Amino acid sequence: MGRLAAWLENRTPPVVATVAMLVGVLAFSLMGHAVLHSGQDGLLSPGDLWSLASSSSAVLHGDFANIYMRHGALTSPPAFEIALMPVMGLGELVGLSPHLRATGEPLSLWLVLGPAAVLLASTALFAVDAVARAWSFSEQRRLALALVGGLGVANVTAYWGHPEDCMAVAFVLWAALSMERRGSAGASRAALLLGIGIALQPLALLAVAPILARLTWRRAGRLVGWLAVPSLVVLAAPLIAETHRTLFVLVRQPFPPAYVSLTPLTSLASHLSPGVDGGGPTRLVAILLASALAIVVCHRRHDLPTVLTMVAVAFFLRVLLETELNWYYLWPVPALCLLLALRRSPFRFALCSLALVASAVLGNHRVHDIALWWPALMATVVVMLLCAAPPPRRWAELAAGRRTAGAATRPLEFTTMGNAVAAGGRRE
Repeated sequence: MGRLAAWLENRTPPVVATVAMLVGVLAFSLMGHAVLHSGQDGLLSPGDLWSLASSSSAVLHGDFANIYMRHGALTSPPAFEIALMPVMGLGELVGLSPHLRATGEPLSLWLVLGPAAVLLASTALFAVDAVARAWSFSEQRRLALALVGGLGVANVTAYWGHPEDCMAVAFVLWAALSMERRGSAGASRAALLLGIGIALQPLALLAVAPILARLTWRRAGRLVGWLAVPSLVVLAAPLIAETHRTLFVLVRQPFPPAYVSLTPLTSLASHLSPGVDGGGPTRLVAILLASALAIVVCHRRHDLPTVLTMVAVAFFLRVLLETELNWYYLWPVPALCLLLALRRSPFRFALCSLALVASAVLGNHRVHDIALWWPALMATVVVMLLCAAPPPRRWAELAAGRRTAGAATRPLEFTTMGNAVAAGGRRE
C-alpha cells in the first residue's frame, strides 16, 4: 500500500482518477451482483456496451451489413466501434471473442473489454485537466475535479455502457482549447477534432457553433469538409453494405420506449414500428436552437469560459428536448459545469458535485411515471448550470457585447484566459 500511495503521488490527477475508476468498475462488475442481489453470483455489466462490442466485432470481420443490428445500441457513426477493434481482436486472439454471441456476457472477455472501455472514456478526464492546467488550477483543485468527474465517467461507462459519449466530450474540449490558444489559425484543427467527436457521438454537433462562431461565414463554410470527413470515412463501408438500414438508424434514431425513461415530449416522437419510436426530430430542433443562441453570444465573446458555458447550455437544451431519456444523456452538462464551477469558487464546485450525485441517483432508473421524477432531474441539471454560469448581471453586458466594467483592474467571468489567470482567486 505504501508503494501504491507513493506511485499515485507522482501521477497527474487524471491518471489517479483513471486508476480509481479501473479498480471501482471491475469491483462493481464482479461483486456488485452478489451485493445487490443477496449473494447471487453473476457478472454485472452494461448491456449497451456488449451491443457496441458486437458491432465492433462485425467491423473486425468485415461484416459491415450487420454493424447496425436490429435493436442494437449503435445509433451514431461507428468511430467508437473502430477504436474498439484492437480490443476485440485481442480477445479473439486469446480465444475470448468467439464466446461473445454464445453466452452474451462472458466474464473472461469482460476482463479485457471493461478496462478498455474505462481507458477510452478516461480521455474526458484528460481533456478537462488540459483546460484546468490552462487556467492554472492548483494540483489540489485538479485532483478534486478529476475524482468527481471520474464518478460521472464511471457511471456512463460501467452502468450505462457508453464510453463514446465521454470520448466525444473530450474532443469537444480539445477543439475549444485549440481555438483559444491559436485563434482563427487553429480553426482547421478544431474543426477536425470536432469532426472526430461527431463521428464518435453526434452530441458534438452541439459544440460546433459555440467553438467556431468567431469566424466569418465564409471561413466557417470552408471547414465543413473537416467536420464531415471523419464521419464519412467510418460510414463509407456500412453505407455501401446496407444503405437503407444505416440511413434509417442515423436519421430516425430508433429507440424502444419500454426500455427508456419517458419525458413530457415522448408523445412527439415519431412512431416507427410496434414498440419502436424515433428520437431524431426534437434533437434537430435542439441543435438549431442551441446553434442560433451560440452564434449570437460567441461571435462577440469567444473566450474559452464563454464558449464552454454556451456548449453546456447547448447540451442542456438537448436533454430538455429529448423524447426519451437515459442518465448518460445528461453527463456532458456536469462534465463542463464542474470545470466552470471550480473556476468560480470551491463552494460552487461542491454544490455542482452534489447536484451531479443527485442526478445520477435519480437518473439511474428507467421511469415511465414522470410527474415528479422528470422535474426533479431537470432541477439538478439547472443547479449545475447555475453553478457554472456568471452572475445574472453579466448576461446583459454579454448580449450587448460590452466589456466588463473595470475589467482592467478586476477581470472576471468573461475576460480572456490570460486575464483570468492573472486575476486568480474567486471569479464571482
